[in-house]
Amino acid sequence: VKLGKLPQYQKSSYEAPEKRNFFTCCIGFFKAIGCRLRMTSRAYRRFYHAYIRTLGGCCFLDRSKTMLAAIDEEVRQEELNRSKFKQVRLLAEELLDQYLESEDGQKELEMKRRSASISKESIDFDGGADTVPAVFNRASSARASLDLSAGLMSEAALRSYSIAEMTANSVAKQDAPVVDEDARSMLSFIPGKGDNAQKIFNRKKRTLLEKMFANDRDVRKGQLVKHLTKEKKREYYSESSILPQNSEKDVPDWHNTNIDRALIIEGSALSHFLEDEFLEELLFAVASTCDSVIACRVSPKQKAQLVRLVKQFVKPSPVTLAIGDGANDVGMIQEAQIGVGISGLEGQQAVNSSDFAIAQFRFLEDLLLVHGRWNFMRMSKVVLFSFYKNAVLAGLMMLYSRAAFYSGTPLFDQWVLSVFNFTCGWPIIFLGMFDRDLEKDYVKKNPHVYASGPDNEHMSFRITLRWVALVFVHVNTIYYLCIATLEEGGSMTSAFQGLLSDESRDNPGDGEGGDLKIFGTTIFVILNWTLALKVLYENSSIVFGKMPAFTFRKGIGEGFWSRVGYTWVGVVYLSLGFNFFFLYTYQWIGLKEADVAIGDGTDGNVEESNEFLVTSYFPFVMVSNHLFHTRSAAWMVIMLVTATSTLLDVVGKVFSNMFYPTQTQVHREIQVLKPNTEIEERRVTPMGGSENIV
Repeated sequence: VKLGKLPQYQKSSYEAPEKRNFFTCCIGFFKAIGCRLRMTSRAYRRFYHAYIRTLGGCCFLDRSKTMLAAIDEEVRQEELNRSKFKQVRLLAEELLDQYLESEDGQKELEMKRRSASISKESIDFDGGADTVPAVFNRASSARASLDLSAGLMSEAALRSYSIAEMTANSVAKQDAPVVDEDARSMLSFIPGKGDNAQKIFNRKKRTLLEKMFANDRDVRKGQLVKHLTKEKKREYYSESSILPQNSEKDVPDWHNTNIDRALIIEGSALSHFLEDEFLEELLFAVASTCDSVIACRVSPKQKAQLVRLVKQFVKPSPVTLAIGDGANDVGMIQEAQIGVGISGLEGQQAVNSSDFAIAQFRFLEDLLLVHGRWNFMRMSKVVLFSFYKNAVLAGLMMLYSRAAFYSGTPLFDQWVLSVFNFTCGWPIIFLGMFDRDLEKDYVKKNPHVYASGPDNEHMSFRITLRWVALVFVHVNTIYYLCIATLEEGGSMTSAFQGLLSDESRDNPGDGEGGDLKIFGTTIFVILNWTLALKVLYENSSIVFGKMPAFTFRKGIGEGFWSRVGYTWVGVVYLSLGFNFFFLYTYQWIGLKEADVAIGDGTDGNVEESNEFLVTSYFPFVMVSNHLFHTRSAAWMVIMLVTATSTLLDVVGKVFSNMFYPTQTQVHREIQVLKPNTEIEERRVTPMGGSENIV
């Protein structure tokens, strides 16, 4: 609280009057509506469980009491949340008073009073047990000092104020504190400190495209070097610290707010905190200001409770990981979202209860930085592509339903539609298995690239919107370009052999193909080609393999499965190739079954056992021949429409990568230009400092 690291527990945070403006009034209005709705819901549920469910108190009384108790607990919890921070603060004051009344507290006070290096005024617990410790009043006094300055004080003015205050104190008495704690607390209220970066970055320098199009958080929020104010940009290029210089630079470490701190707690002390909601929050509040927390001699239950503590109080809800090697770690591993077990001398209990198993603790680096990062990137692409391809398919059928007057006539043949996910799924499956955006050695040399996962770079809301926009672009491009060229007999005007071959005027040939099967199958082939190309440029690394994949030579060091070019196998053979193979096989089956069903044609009867085969396969007879053998227009439409829809997507990607790249895209380019070097990245932090990351 004194250092401004826990502003929510400062007395000024709930005692100061709330500033009124249009935005806060709107929030208050909706909060009031929500409160009234919850009160109405509870009143209805009370009446239902008390009278209706129990038939006026005649039956189901135990169940009714349980539900009424749950409703009372909701009310208690809501009232608790309203004054949660205040009650935790009061609890802390009470505990401090109890400690000061104890023998140990009296000894500590006496020791501090006798210390020559620290003045009496700087003792945190001075004043006795009946007085609120001075540490809790510093935030209020800091707020009052700022109010005297009309609610706004620059850092320069604060430094002047602090120096003048300390100079006056040093003249009055020689044992004045080295640092004015009120001035220090005022730092937490100054605009530009904490998450507010107005003093460091000029938000007006952001362009409209940066606000709307950029996916990188630093670009979108205007926290790049080009967004720095003029003063901070000069400091940045002069290699000097961006942190504001003040009177605290020569303060001892125990007074410094920027030093690393750790909390060490034993299981016996931990037992007093856990299972009490206020003490748990008090413990977590202190632990959250530390860089590391070490809990030693704790029971298996306490380990699990510590993990639950993080899941409960960290907002937004975090993804926790627990790692252990023994049976006493099972509860902790199961409580965390991700459990990692180490197989070792203590048995296999931890491994059997975990999500991932490793042989040694050092393998955790590869599990997180390399394989974990790769898998998150791969799964993000697989999920987005899966929704995208099915949305495009549904969109095409929706557009055609309007042309069919919503009669339910399908655009695609039923058997052609059934192989859509098979022919278009193999390329993305191989991408999800083998894609790598950055190589293993580069990631381990530059571990800060792992931040792309926690920052949700690959599956952010803006990335999802791009895929949604791409659905509309591809649906309209494919459908309207096809229907503009193929409708009203447009597909009957050219042929490799037939109408325009001019072989014989008496035998015009077979160049027709303007029916629904031809139209729908043409769009299906275009969609298959577009999705296959989409997977190719979504791949960060194309697996070329080695040709030939099979070899009879000895000593080559790798087998058949390590030499296969999986990317090209998935795209060329299993997607494009299998699609053509299916269309011709489907036509052949229709011809054969039609011959069997119709027989010699003398009596004109159809065998009843083959009636289904005729009705399901027969409509596709000779469709593939018409489409691919006799119509040059079909091939032109397939190639040009596929190229157009692909070009629109590629242009958007090139624009994004050139002008608004993500952090991963930047590192991919660096990896190509400087593959064997460690990257030193100097980032400007929102606190105003610059950090060098090697």
